[in-house]
Amino acid sequence: MNSQKPLAIGIIGAGNMGRHHLRVITEYGASIVAVHDVQLEAAHELATHADGALATTALDAFFDVDMDGVVITTPPPIRLVPIQMACDRGISIMVEKPPALNMVEGRKCLASIEKAGIIAAVGFQLRYHPLYEQLKTLIASETVHLVRTVCTVDYYLSFRAAPWFLQSEISGGPLPEQAVHVLDCARFVMGNPKPVQAHALAIKNMALERTEFDAENAIQMTYQLDNGVFGTHMNHCGTENFSFEVEVVGPHLRLHANMTENAIRGYLNGETINEPAVSENSLGLDKTGAWLRAIETDDRTLIRSPFTDAIETLALIDAAVQSRDTGRFMNVEDL
Repeated sequence: MNSQKPLAIGIIGAGNMGRHHLRVITEYGASIVAVHDVQLEAAHELATHADGALATTALDAFFDVDMDGVVITTPPPIRLVPIQMACDRGISIMVEKPPALNMVEGRKCLASIEKAGIIAAVGFQLRYHPLYEQLKTLIASETVHLVRTVCTVDYYLSFRAAPWFLQSEISGGPLPEQAVHVLDCARFVMGNPKPVQAHALAIKNMALERTEFDAENAIQMTYQLDNGVFGTHMNHCGTENFSFEVEVVGPHLRLHANMTENAIRGYLNGETINEPAVSENSLGLDKTGAWLRAIETDDRTLIRSPFTDAIETLALIDAAVQSRDTGRFMNVEDL
């Protein structure tokens, strides 16, 4: 670390992602000084892994602790208030995906962030994955016309995920809870084009007896980006094997990057491509490490998913969600 004094970091949300961030933050050399959760027992349990950290259910008490940054891992509907409170105090933030539940909330969050001028990152970890950095480099000077993404998980088979993942009122459904990762990754590898319109078809035809769950298990999505690329996305959350995939197609290329296989395969300008991912990205940092280093150095170029760009991925997701509800293509400018 460059700083003589370790960074002081707070965590809001003591679930799986909160535990993940605590481990990464402490391995980096920063200090966890406060933990907030709506369940005091969960906050206490996580705080036991950080010497002297406050555990609380009260945001006012949490933000009374001096800190350099706060990680927000709450469900999507609980983003605006903690973001505004951090902004009011000039505290940098790392927000887990999606950056907000919808564009109405997202714009409010963005307004607070821009007014405060804080470092604000969103937890799209695929932007830091060496595989997708390689894909981005391979196509940097190439023409791409089509992009295809796939996300499969086993939620409706194993029910091992947190129950709220399958409750649309809280998670927003598979589009903002799962698809957002690879859709954001598609934007990243193509240089962050903005969404123009989206359409989605979705159905729940699994676990019909589990009436507490209403999230769809099968989704097919089509969309347009402002670089002229058309995209499709297939999402299924009742499939045995996990998969994140991104495929790009153009006049002289077809490249498929599968995170499970950790390799890029296809062809490019007449040559066969079969490249395993390198072990580390060019930064040598993951999403959390890049955020921490940016706080230390004020080098915001380390952040590959600033909130100001992540809101564009949120717009793509929100357009698809609203299309799912209406059956019509949704223009992003109408959100």
